[in-house]
This record gives sequence, structure tokens and C-alpha cells, in this order.
Amino acid sequence: MRTAALLFSASLAIGTCVAPASTSPAPTVGPSPTIAPSPTVSPSPTSARGTALVPPIVSHAQYGDVGITIDIPDRPGQPAEGVVWHVDPFKPAAGYAARIASVLGLTGSGVLGETPAGAAPGSNGPWRLWFDDKVLAVNETSGELYYFDPNANDGAPPPGPAQRDPADVLRVLLASFGWSAELQPTPGGVTAFRGTEVTARAEPIITGSWLRPGFRDTAVLFPRYTPPADQPLRAGPWVYGSDHMGLLTSKGRPAEIIHRPAGQLTRGEIYPITAFSQARSELLASPARYLHFLSNPTGEALKLTFGDAYLGSTYAGFAGGALTHAGQLLIPVWVITASGTSASGIPVDAVFIVDAVVPELRAQGLGGSANISADLLLRYQLETLGGQNKELLTARGAARFFLGTACEPDIATQEVSASGTVTCGGSTISFTMRRAFPGVASSIWYLAESHR
Repeated sequence: MRTAALLFSASLAIGTCVAPASTSPAPTVGPSPTIAPSPTVSPSPTSARGTALVPPIVSHAQYGDVGITIDIPDRPGQPAEGVVWHVDPFKPAAGYAARIASVLGLTGSGVLGETPAGAAPGSNGPWRLWFDDKVLAVNETSGELYYFDPNANDGAPPPGPAQRDPADVLRVLLASFGWSAELQPTPGGVTAFRGTEVTARAEPIITGSWLRPGFRDTAVLFPRYTPPADQPLRAGPWVYGSDHMGLLTSKGRPAEIIHRPAGQLTRGEIYPITAFSQARSELLASPARYLHFLSNPTGEALKLTFGDAYLGSTYAGFAGGALTHAGQLLIPVWVITASGTSASGIPVDAVFIVDAVVPELRAQGLGGSANISADLLLRYQLETLGGQNKELLTARGAARFFLGTACEPDIATQEVSASGTVTCGGSTISFTMRRAFPGVASSIWYLAESHR
């Protein structure tokens, strides 16, 4: 595959990128202690300057509350400018979901899930779901997919230097879905990250234990995209995050896939960004907040040494928990790599992602509401793999859950819907429940309608 350009016209002088894979994940980036000052971007005459507050990076604390000591030398730098990109959803071609199911060895056409009436804006379902020994969910509107095979395991790889590179296995797999993005390593950033099975906690779609014991590696790809045709002189975004992440067996079979393809970049807005020294200060003040990828999480304290710093972008929005990027922006970020050891001497790699838009233009916290959406229904359904949300497997239990009542509902259930009433504290509510994925025997139920 070919690679496109970095998000910012502001640039850094950086060092090496990705090292070859090994049996136990080794550092994936080579250290380079020098950073050149960031020149100010010369804005395109057609680029608007952004004034609206942008969403902040969300901290998931996915690797636990570990102590992190990191040595980052300060370097001079100049204030610069970056681009906040607006991105249209990806538009899958006809037969997209069937093609993915075929590649992954699934049969049948799956089940089309519900799109709740009055769902929150940006919930662009429906999701097509295969839910058996292997689970696949594909968004019919915007192409995101989630795949889980709890039993995928081929044991540890044989000894010797010739090992599969999980990042390359993932690249080939996603290409078979029809995905194309630039992933060729350059001095401008990191294109891949590799780690152990626990690294996949970078985005815990399912909480709780859903994988059977076994050996798997995690691979994450960071693609670059071309800018819009009307801004050919501006670099396109180099996107960091867990949008293209796989959990792979020693023979390259997927146990988990997260794949969120990007659509068309529609426009960019110029924002002032911080110098490296400020990003360094923010990271040192709260390293666990900005830790996004860790190659071998053990729960032990970490002692890390700075590797490289890059300018890139990541998706962010004002409502958390969505399974798509609908309504989100690609915001400028500092990407800082480090390597070192855990308290017991285990080698580790880390990638930190720090807000780059100046603080006065960052929104404080997330807004939004937890309205019932196609995304939320899929998340609840997937959570049942980890033993969560079991009450949603019956209409009665789901009614208590969504209505937030401990009172017992009076309910009549049909095959795909149920209706009833619940009286609590002298107030009576009438409601209708529906199966989120009609045709799936273990479908959850959700509240389709309620009124007093």
C-alpha cells in the first residue's frame, strides 16, 4: 500500500519508525531524541479559521491505574497551526457486508438490527449481525465492522526468528475487505503498533471476559489519507487510534477485529496548536490519561524513556461510547512514543496521544445524552458475550432496565415485541418492547415506546 501525507503542514524532524515483529512484542519505534522547532503553517487562502471549541481526547484508563515514570527532554518549539478535519461517513458498496462475512467464513445473510425511532443524531445504523460461535456486526450505512471469535487460538508460535508480523497480517486482511489506505512507513510518524493480547484493551468494546484462554497478538494500523481535491497543497491527516485493530492468533486467524473506514474529507479549519514543550508538560502531569497503547500491560509500574514525537490526528466527539465516528471530528494531536520496562523488567512500548489544539479552544468534558440508538443496542448485544446485560435477554428484564424501576411490570410477550404497563408510586407507565435483532435467538430487548 501507498501512504499519504501528515495532518499538519507544520512538521517535525523525527527518527525511525517500526521495528520488525518478534515472538514477544519488542519496541516498535526507535528512539530519536531530537525534535526540530515546529514552523507556523501558511494557511491556504481557501481555508477557514476555526473558532468553535473542539472536543477533548477521552481517557479510558484502559490499562488500569498504573504508575508511569517517563523521561522526556524538553525541546524548543514555535507556536504552529494545524487542521481540524470534517469527514463524511464511509459509503459501503453493494454487497459490502456479504463480502466481509465470506472472508471471515460466515454463512447466511445475518440479521438486520433495529434503528430505534427518535434515535440520537449521528446514530447511522442499522447494523447487520451474525451472532453465533463467531460474531460479526457490520454497519449498513457507514461500513464499520466488529468481529469476535472467542475460540480462535492456534497456540504459541514455534521458536525461531521467522515469525508472522501481526501488523502485516492485519493489513492484508483489511485489504481483502476492500480497504485501501497509505501505510508505508516514513520518518513522519508511526504506521503500526504491536503488542500482546492485553494490548487490545486499547478499546474494550466488550467489558468482562469473553475470550477463551490462548495465545494472540494485537496489531494496530495508523493510516494516512489524502486531502480534499480543492486543497491539494495541504497535507491529509495521519490518523492515530484503534480504528483498525486486530487480535490475531499465531497463524494469523482473527479473534477480534475493529475496522472503522474513513469517508471523504470535506473541509479543514485552521486552529492554533501547542508547541511540543506544552504537550510535554501536559503528558508529564497525567501520563495515564494520555496512554493509548501499551505493548505488554502487566499492571506493574512503568519506567519509560522518550522515543519520538509526531503531529497527527485522532477522532473525537462530544458524546462518548459510539461505535461509529458519525458527528465526530479529526482533531490535531501530539503523538509521543516511549519504551522502557515494567517494574519486573519486562520490555514495553507505549504510545501517548495528547491534545494539540490550544487549551482555550478545547471544550471541557463531554456532553450528549444516552438516548437509545442503533449503536447502543449493538453495544448492549455484544456485551452479552462477556456475561453482561443478561437482564436484557427477556422483555420483562429489559423493561425494568430501561424504565429504571424496581417495580414488577405486567407484560404480554409476542415473538418480536411485547407490551405492558408498570405501576410504581401511584404512577402508571404503558410501554412497548422490541427485540433489537429479530431472528437472533439470544437478541436483547429494548424500550421502543413508553408513555404515562
